[in-house]
Parts: sequence; structure tokens; C-alpha cells
Amino acid sequence: MFDYIKGRVVHKTPIAIVIETNGIGYKIHIPLSTFERIQDKEKIKILTRLIISKDFEVKVYGFSSLEERDLFDLLISISGVGPNMALTILSASSVGQFKKYVVGNDSQALQRIKGVGKKTAERIILELKENIVSIVPEEISSAEAQELATKSDAIMALTSLGYARPSAERAVNLASKNLDTSEKVEVLIKEALKYT
Repeated sequence: MFDYIKGRVVHKTPIAIVIETNGIGYKIHIPLSTFERIQDKEKIKILTRLIISKDFEVKVYGFSSLEERDLFDLLISISGVGPNMALTILSASSVGQFKKYVVGNDSQALQRIKGVGKKTAERIILELKENIVSIVPEEISSAEAQELATKSDAIMALTSLGYARPSAERAVNLASKNLDTSEKVEVLIKEALKYT
């Protein structure tokens, strides 16, 4: 129905924002990654996807990048993955990290995302392995993939301890500057706790 909305942010939470444009306030459901990039009361352009559920509930989903929206579209095309689960996946990992999980057949990493069980993780990998390349075409080295996986695991561990994701990401990024990237995740978590 519409590709994007431009307007002023009048309200935001980690799961939704309200954008006012031409006197109308649009409630848009967003992943955490989009929330972290939006400032209160700023004027923004957000890419959108309109979804009408089986019971005719209309919801608008918004994304700060084309890659996020493309991945959202791919995820909801999978049986058993609805819009809410797709947003949870986008909130739990970046598009690049998610690609590494899929290409690397890392179903265990996917299962650490809330609501994703073993069968769903395996289905996601099976159905997206070829299509995911079109969203994030750049290739990365195995060392870079390992570093990102270790950081992601450390961030998930900190969030499970009750730290907010932005704080956990900041702590892990700061800690990783002091360590060899081949260090085990436990070492990174211990170092990151110094920055929380």
C-alpha cells in the first residue's frame, strides 16, 4: 500500500513508534535495531510493510534500512514465522549476523533467539540459505564471522543477565578492543562486565 512514511516522531518505545504526518499519527511496529537509531521528536523517513492478518487486524511495520525490510519479508514467507517473530529475530541480531547464522548452518545460535525452537531454526536455514545472499551479498572471512558470533553470544549473555541491549552492545564493543578476537566468549563476557 505504501513504501515509506516521512514525518516527525511523536512517541517511541522499543517495539513501536508513532509518526505524525499531515495531522495523522501512524503507529508503526519496529525492531529494536530501528528503535536505537531513532531520536525523539526528529523528522524521519521509515521504510514500511503493511500486514493484514487472518483476522483482519491491520499493522504497519517499519525499518531503518532496506536490508532489514527485505529480511523481514523473507522471514514472514517461512511457514511458522509471523511478523512478531520476524521482529524478534531482527531485534536479536543484525542482518549481517543473521546471515552468518544461516550460511554457517548455526541453528544453535538461532535457537538462542526468544521463540525460535529447533524445528523453526532448521526451517529458517533450509529456506533462506540461498535467498539470504541477495540481501547481504558481501563476503566475510571466517575470522570475522567467528568474531561476530562471539560478540553476539556475549551480548545475548549480558541481556539475559538483565542489561539493556544498547548497554550490552556498548560494553562488548569496548571489551573486544582489549582482547584478541580469538578469545572464548566467557573471557569477553567477563571483560564486558567491567564496562556495564
